[in-house]
Amino acid sequence: MNHGMVRQTSRRAILRLSGLGLLGAAGSAWLAACGGQPPSPTAAPKPTEAPKPAAEPTKPAAPAAAATPTMAAAAQPKPSGGAPVEVRWEFRGDDISIKGGEEAVAKLFAPNRPNIKVRIEPAPDQQRDEKLIAAMVAGTAPDVFESWTDNVTQYADRGQVTDIEPLVKRDYKAEDLKDFYEWQWRDFVLPSGIRFGIPKYVNVMTLWVNKDQWEKAGQPLPTKDWTHKEYAEAARKLARVKGAPDDMYGVRIPMWNWDRFWYRVEMWGGYVANPKDPTECLLGSEEALAALEWARELMWDSKALAQPLALGGPTASIWPQWAGQKYAAIEEGVYPFRVVREVKNTFKWQYAHVPKGPKMRKVLGTTDGYVMWSKTKVPDAAWELMKFQGGKEYQEAQVGWSGLIPVRHSVLDKWKSIVIKAYPELEAANVDVGVEAMKEGYPGNRVLFKKDAEARQIIVPALEKLFVSGNTPVTYMKEIAEQVTKKMREA
Repeated sequence: MNHGMVRQTSRRAILRLSGLGLLGAAGSAWLAACGGQPPSPTAAPKPTEAPKPAAEPTKPAAPAAAATPTMAAAAQPKPSGGAPVEVRWEFRGDDISIKGGEEAVAKLFAPNRPNIKVRIEPAPDQQRDEKLIAAMVAGTAPDVFESWTDNVTQYADRGQVTDIEPLVKRDYKAEDLKDFYEWQWRDFVLPSGIRFGIPKYVNVMTLWVNKDQWEKAGQPLPTKDWTHKEYAEAARKLARVKGAPDDMYGVRIPMWNWDRFWYRVEMWGGYVANPKDPTECLLGSEEALAALEWARELMWDSKALAQPLALGGPTASIWPQWAGQKYAAIEEGVYPFRVVREVKNTFKWQYAHVPKGPKMRKVLGTTDGYVMWSKTKVPDAAWELMKFQGGKEYQEAQVGWSGLIPVRHSVLDKWKSIVIKAYPELEAANVDVGVEAMKEGYPGNRVLFKKDAEARQIIVPALEKLFVSGNTPVTYMKEIAEQVTKKMREA
C-alpha cells in the first residue's frame, strides 16, 4: 500500500483464504454469520486527481441505497460530547508512521476533543483481512480501520461497513467537498450505493526508473509522451536474464495482481467489467486479450518483465528487489521517503509517467481510506476521528512523516516542498510526476462488477495462471469471462 507506511506484504497482494486453507475457525464463523463463501481478500501495496478524461465512459450511477440497518446506524452519530469514550483505530503503517499518527492525535486532535481517547493499534503484517474478519465475527473489531475499493467489498457486502453518506451530507459543506479530488471522492461509492469511507491518501501508479542502469544500457530515459512500443523495446534492452545471481529484468509490472492488471486493459480500449452492464465480464474481448498478450509475451517469451516465482513469489517484498537492482524499472506507487531510505544513495533513480497505451493512458489511482465498522459502539467519536483524518491539518502532518500524496487540493500545493525539505535528494527524482498525473486526470479506479468480490474469486486464479505459473495462452480468459458473467447473473 504505502511507501514505508505500509509493508509490501500487507498492501494489495491477493490472499485467497479459502484456496490457501487460511480460513480456519474464524472463516467458518464468518460463513455461519454471513452466509455463502467468503471472498478472497486483497492484501499488499500500494497507491491522483482531476476530472476523469473524456475518453473514459462514465460509470453507471450507483443505485440508491435502501434504508438498511447500516445506513440507519450511520445517520445516528452527532458531534462528540458527553462522557469520555475510546476509539480504536487499526493503523496500517510502519513504525515511523505510527509514531507520526500518535503525535498528530496528541497535538492536533486531543486538545479540542478531550472526551475522546484514540487508541492506535498496528495492523498485522500478515493475514490482516482474515484477522479483521475474525474480530468482526467476535464483535471485537476496531472502530475505524483502513481499506480501499477492491478490498472493502468483502466487508461491505456483508453489512460490516457504515455508510457515511448521511454524515457527509450533514457535516460537510459544498466547498469542503470540492477540496477532495473529484475522481477519488466519486470512487468511494460502491455499486451497492454506500459511501464506504473518508480518503486517507492518494497513490498513483508511476514508473520508478533506475537511471544508472538505463544509462549503462544506453537507453534514453522515458519521456512524458512515450508509447508502449517504446516501453517494450526498453524493457527488452535493459533485461539480462541468464540464470546468474546478477540477473536483472527490464521492468516489474504485477499483472497477476487484482487491482493492477486492469488499467492496462483500459489503455488498450477494453474493460474488465462492462461500464454499462456490471454483470458482464469483457476479459474475452479483442482489446483485453491484446493488452494481456503484450504483457505475457514480454514476461515469458522475451524474459523482459519480472517473473514473480524467480523473485520469491508474487507477494515477495519489492523493497529488497528494488534496492538490489533486480529490475531496471518498476510500476509502483509514490512512496518517496521509503524509496530514499531503501536505496541509500547506491544508485540514481527518478519517477516517470507510465506510457500511453494504444487508446489512452490509464493507471490505478487508489481509494485508500478510513472505514467505520458498522457495529462500533462509539459511532459519534469514530466519525469525529475520521473527519480529522481526512482534514487539512492531519493531511499536512501525514505528508511530513510519510511523503504520501494528500487527499486535499489545498495540501497538494505544499506536497513537493515538504518532501524535498525532508529529503533534499528528491529534488532530482522528478517527483512532479505524481502531481502531473493527478492534474491530467488519467489515474482512477476500474469499473466494479455487480458482485465484485465473487468476480475476484474467479479472475485472480486465472491471472496467476497467466502471469505466475505461465504456459497459459491469453485466450484462456475467454472462458473466464463467460464464467464471471454467468456468476454475476445468478439470482
